[in-house]
Amino acid sequence: MNYRFTLQADVGRLTERFGVTQVLAYYESEREKAPTGNVAAICSKGNERMLDEFRWGLMPFWAKDSVQADARSVLGNKTFDYLLKRQRCVIPCTTYYRVVPEDGKKSGPDRIVLHEGDSLGMAGIYDVWVSPQGEELRTCTILSMEQAAPGREEQVPMLLGEEQIEEWLDGAYKDKDDVERLLETIAARQPRLRPLPSGYPAAAAGGGDELRPSLS
Repeated sequence: MNYRFTLQADVGRLTERFGVTQVLAYYESEREKAPTGNVAAICSKGNERMLDEFRWGLMPFWAKDSVQADARSVLGNKTFDYLLKRQRCVIPCTTYYRVVPEDGKKSGPDRIVLHEGDSLGMAGIYDVWVSPQGEELRTCTILSMEQAAPGREEQVPMLLGEEQIEEWLDGAYKDKDDVERLLETIAARQPRLRPLPSGYPAAAAGGGDELRPSLS
């Protein structure tokens, strides 16, 4: 499965939208973000909220949960305990989609349009991997959950509302039971995917089915 997302917002809008107090890396709005590429993510330390650059995909990159990790599986995996308790992040995006292989060939993208004209936050966790040469590589993955989409089941990003962004970045949530309850709350408040109306303008070229969340 080939996942992608877009982030089309300037740094001023992101800092305002997510309450960023420090920008630690060069940021540029881009039409498409792909696995192993650099993405913007927001993490917190004390009262500071930083916008930094991470590589999308935990190490080792070939691991099942590298790019998109099912929240239920992560909760039951001790490998992720520390990241869930102390290294949570918010990954901003405008749209999120996947390219679905069909009979061995790539089809057009199934695009999830998250919002019109604004950015939403996806729940993520990050890690810092140190190479044998002592170089640090900051990496992240997106937490996902299963949701029924029209005609199929989808693994979709866990989207965060305003209050949930505050809670997800709150360093006080360090107990695994607290984090589990927080994830359950986030999952219960997820918008449902609905087909886009005919004639809705595509968020980007490439065809494929487009879906957007609806609270109805």
